[in-house]
Amino acid sequence: MGSLVSLASRGLLAFALSLCAFAAAVTAQPDASYGYKYEGPRFYVSLIEIDLAADGSGEVRFKRSESDEVITLKVKLLSETLARIRQLYSDSQFLGSSEDYQSKKDFSHLGWITLFASEGERQRKARFNYTHNGLINELALIFRAISTQEMHLFDIETATQYQPLDLPRQLEGLENDLRLHNIAEPDRLLGPLRDLAGNDSLPLIARNHAGRIITSIEKKKYKSPMKKQ
Repeated sequence: MGSLVSLASRGLLAFALSLCAFAAAVTAQPDASYGYKYEGPRFYVSLIEIDLAADGSGEVRFKRSESDEVITLKVKLLSETLARIRQLYSDSQFLGSSEDYQSKKDFSHLGWITLFASEGERQRKARFNYTHNGLINELALIFRAISTQEMHLFDIETATQYQPLDLPRQLEGLENDLRLHNIAEPDRLLGPLRDLAGNDSLPLIARNHAGRIITSIEKKKYKSPMKKQ
């Protein structure tokens, strides 16, 4: 009986320690910052940059091959997205590590990724085109999904204002990325999609399509690249 109590006590202690570790992972210093950069000159989207402050606010910048203009979008992440990003930086010991994340396989033809973070006096950048590190790979996928999400919202807003007949095509692209788990925060889309679905001046086919996507999001049909912990 005593051994069972001892095991239970140790189990509770381990659980408490894991909670403390998780809390430390998702709580950042006020001056912490996180970022991502993608460089792929051969692709339609040739540049993506994301800068985030400790509270999840920041900017997404991107450039498309059709123009030299760099488009800047303001962003504010949902709390669960920011918490997962912080946890991945913490669990991978990114700031305290000197690990080279680049695999022996070279996929530079697909572009280069740079992750960076700073906290107090500590800061680090790491560049790679392919990695076997699961935590770092998930981090890169989340950042890319944030940019994909914000670019879709930008394109939908632009089409709504200037080219409503292009909305069905834009919504088809968005739905495809939702199916492929390429959107970081499906719930973040609900507000703009509801505005679109309720706008009687827009094409009915687009409004109905937006309504179907809303229903699928509300039913949790689409997943993000974030893994549940």
